Amino acid sequence: MHAGNLQEILILLCAAILIVVVFKRLHLSPVLGYLVAGGAIGPHGLAIIENVENTKHIAELGIVFLLFSIGLELTFDRLKAMRRHVFGFGTLQVLITGGLIGLIAYMLGVDAEASVIIGGGFALSSTAIVLQVLAERGEMSTQSGRLSVATLILQDLAVVPLLILVPLFAQESGSIAQVIIDALWKATIAMVIIFIIGKQFLRPVFHIIASMKSQELFIATTLMIVLGAAYATSYAGLSLALGAFIAGLLVAETEFRPQAEADIEPFKGLLMGLFFMTVGMEVDYHFLLKQLHIIFFLTLLLILIKTAIVYGLARAFGFRRSCSFEAGVFLSQGSEFTFVLFGLAVVQGVLPKEVSQMLLVVVSISMALTPLLTDLRNTLFMKLNKEIPVNLDTLNLEKETADLEGHIVILGFGRVGTTTAKLLQSRGINFIAIDDNTRNVHRGRKHGFPVYYGNAARLDILKAIGVDRSRLVAITVDNKLAARKTADIIHTEFPKIPIIARAKDRMHAEEMRDAGAGVVLAELFESSLLLGDAILRGIGTPEHEIDLAINIFRAAEYPPSQNYKTIS
Repeated sequence: MHAGNLQEILILLCAAILIVVVFKRLHLSPVLGYLVAGGAIGPHGLAIIENVENTKHIAELGIVFLLFSIGLELTFDRLKAMRRHVFGFGTLQVLITGGLIGLIAYMLGVDAEASVIIGGGFALSSTAIVLQVLAERGEMSTQSGRLSVATLILQDLAVVPLLILVPLFAQESGSIAQVIIDALWKATIAMVIIFIIGKQFLRPVFHIIASMKSQELFIATTLMIVLGAAYATSYAGLSLALGAFIAGLLVAETEFRPQAEADIEPFKGLLMGLFFMTVGMEVDYHFLLKQLHIIFFLTLLLILIKTAIVYGLARAFGFRRSCSFEAGVFLSQGSEFTFVLFGLAVVQGVLPKEVSQMLLVVVSISMALTPLLTDLRNTLFMKLNKEIPVNLDTLNLEKETADLEGHIVILGFGRVGTTTAKLLQSRGINFIAIDDNTRNVHRGRKHGFPVYYGNAARLDILKAIGVDRSRLVAITVDNKLAARKTADIIHTEFPKIPIIARAKDRMHAEEMRDAGAGVVLAELFESSLLLGDAILRGIGTPEHEIDLAINIFRAAEYPPSQNYKTIS
């Protein structure tokens, strides 16, 4: 390696570490930190690095790994469970927002191809920032949180066709409609070929590699699959990102997804950071300072347009005013994908460099404002946010849960129900909870949990919270009589829905099984086993001996029909 190249790499790493740490301390997005770092050391800043071309080709690989990661997250089961709001609400949001902003750009004198790319880019929101804000404020499981996540999933999918369109706009001289048709059939052929090959060979190859028990070999195989699929779509005249995305979808359907995701994360993070720094290095801040008034106007316009469109759509889909407004605020910013899209458009000659730089600054400011806007929402619109009472009638409760399908129902929100909810929330699993104790309900809602006041033993309440659409019901009610009655009603009215129940003791466990619960855990017995487990570990008993002893005791306590492995 040439000493000059090594010096540039060291400068990039030092700048990234220093500035990103500062941004983390300020609770700002690392993306913004990378942009500022790039701008500081680039030719328009301190000019420490003057030749950006040396880093561009490596940085483009960050896009490939980013799209592969998106594919890994989008399992078919997850899309199926959220299909109404992913493909219904999300699609309309992207089309309406993209169409309106694209039309505005066209009316301002931008050519048709660039207007499509600008509209599509601004229709997207920042997945990283929105998820971070939702997690920090404990709102991931709220209705506005669920709606935002569903919309982000569709936006992630929309990145793929947009990335396909850019090189085709650069190559073709025909109409936009013809370019889109060409893109669709080329993408379809590429996807079918990769899917067929992937389905036939992916799992067997991973099985062979995994049996070797070599982490380096597994990482090399994952890289080969990602880059191979990217090369295949690039060879077909499409984007590298499309192939990586399809590869992610295929790996997501195998048991090797968690390991592949963990292996690829360092490459994705490092290369995406390098990509954003490269974008920052190309920004001419002297030019942008002269356009500052236009930039702030466009930023405000973007936030207002996106908030209004999401609010209007959410109301049309039957969501409350407060939920609609919250989702609008969450999704009002630009996206990190816009940097990828506009960067590619500039390289391909579809978007002028000066226009791209100005619009990317607009995106950056809108992303930086998101946490502040969310805090202002909490302060200024508290009354609107408190519109929803905890004690809802069945009609309003149905509206609250209309977006849920394949969710978990928790009946009882005491200590056991709360712990269960925290575990589900940590895994990104949608759930809803009911409790007849107002203190439990208020405590749960204070921490952002979707818990409502109601009697779990009432059939109309069970129907209103969508038990018939749920994946499973967990009964954690403390009252023995109420728990048994609830299990009996669910088993009678919804016989296909599995029931997992908490029981006080052995006799109560038998009663719950008789009432229809498929899996019942006796508190006293399970607590004793956990205590025994800790004691055995404390005296140095081998783990396999502990597991064997615990399983023997469980097998003696519970009936053979109960699946211990799924609950232990």
